Amino acid sequence: MPGSVCSPSPIRIPHEKNIPALSKASCPPIRFSGPHAHQERSRYSGPPSCEGPRPLGRCPHRAQVHAPHSGLSSVAAAVYDRRFAPEHIASISDPTPSQALPRARIIRRRGVFDATRLKGKRVSNRFMALNHLPQEAVKSGETGEVAFLTPKRLGAANKRTQLRRRMREIYRRHLAQPSEKMFLIWIARPPALELPFEELKKCMSALRERAISPNT
Repeated sequence: MPGSVCSPSPIRIPHEKNIPALSKASCPPIRFSGPHAHQERSRYSGPPSCEGPRPLGRCPHRAQVHAPHSGLSSVAAAVYDRRFAPEHIASISDPTPSQALPRARIIRRRGVFDATRLKGKRVSNRFMALNHLPQEAVKSGETGEVAFLTPKRLGAANKRTQLRRRMREIYRRHLAQPSEKMFLIWIARPPALELPFEELKKCMSALRERAISPNT
């Protein structure tokens, strides 16, 4: 009829036809095991043994564990054995005592430095100078006795460090005394960098003899 409103027909989707509803019979119920349902169950699911209960530990059917260095070459295996040898571990845990000059014998107080260089006596040569002062002249409680100075004017830092180590080793081997009664300050000069070890030892020994001489 003219002027009447026709209701639209419903839209049907072809692929949604004849879809059966899911029933409870077609869906089996989902079952969850309790938290302690398999507490007594063994982790090994192989055939049962006829020799009684299997002891705890590794499964007997698993492959045998190889040595830690089985996949290494002969050289690497030798290094591994030497590194973990009992005597090597014992040497690490009980190292040999150091032969270096103890740090307790090195002067640390600034007051002792200044007093030894200003109030003490001085002997020198072309390569080195030695300032010495009796310990009873300074009441500072200093436990050290000697110091080695290599000023920056000598050159590069590595050269100065090498020279200072040589001076310390010469003093430890040949010049140190068990009961030192003086503060000693060794001051290197630039020509000392060119001296071999033996010549440096002769130079320091000569200065030490002059320092303990009663005429100086």
